[in-house]
Amino acid sequence: MLRTILVTIMLAGLATTAFAETVYKWVDGKAQVHYTDRPPTEPDAKLLGVFERDPRLSDVEPDQGQDEGPGYSPPATQPTASRAVVATVQQDVDKARNENCKLAKERYKTYVESRRLFREDKDGQRVYLSDEELMKARIDARQAVDEYCG
Repeated sequence: MLRTILVTIMLAGLATTAFAETVYKWVDGKAQVHYTDRPPTEPDAKLLGVFERDPRLSDVEPDQGQDEGPGYSPPATQPTASRAVVATVQQDVDKARNENCKLAKERYKTYVESRRLFREDKDGQRVYLSDEELMKARIDARQAVDEYCG
């Protein structure tokens, strides 16, 4: 019985340190601010900050008497990431976006210049796309170019 309780407590302790809380704050092309746990993939996104919280720290309880009415503004939080880290993340995001843009443009060019496209079935045999499927593939490829390249 005691052993089961100790194992349960140890597993609970490990579970609380197994997650990281990273929040990305970014602005899209329409000047709308977004918060997410994943780096932005929008082609015109500008990273404003990366916020991290050490999961080993206990949660701070908010003041119970604080009014969250019209004049309320939440307390300011300081990002734990330095400007160099934020700049590096922004460079990585830009690099990935540029690479995705290049690949999308190449795929679109191939789809437009090809008379016939095919996919492989489960047996590895070529199955040529119909005219409708080819047009849909070209449209999807063009939308990917617009998405990744802006």
